[in-house]
Amino acid sequence: MAQWYTQLLFKGDTFLGDSLADWQAVEEVPPAELNGVERFTAVIVSGYALYGQLRGYYALGVAQIVVDPTSGKAYYLNEQSALHREPADTLTPIQKSAIRDWLINSYPAAWENSTDAFKKNLETERG
Repeated sequence: MAQWYTQLLFKGDTFLGDSLADWQAVEEVPPAELNGVERFTAVIVSGYALYGQLRGYYALGVAQIVVDPTSGKAYYLNEQSALHREPADTLTPIQKSAIRDWLINSYPAAWENSTDAFKKNLETERG
């Protein structure tokens, strides 16, 4: 069995797509004087593959990133974000829905085999 992962990127609630962007240049914590920053959310989805086929998802890693539009420098919001350990509850309902839809549409069989705990992370309140 092999590990599989992808990164989904959002600017606010706008889904920018999937990529394995290199966040090596992201600093750990922004300076306090930053104003007018752009906020991004990076979500790492972990799954497992067998014989080269994605079989299921099991974990989400969430990071909040701010970018100073003047300098172009990017910073993790805090140490928890730097470790991609923000709680899934920090995702907005629109972000959760976009992630769920992308996963279901990209790999429907993997979604069906995913753990209930993983799926619960992506539930949204429905009224």
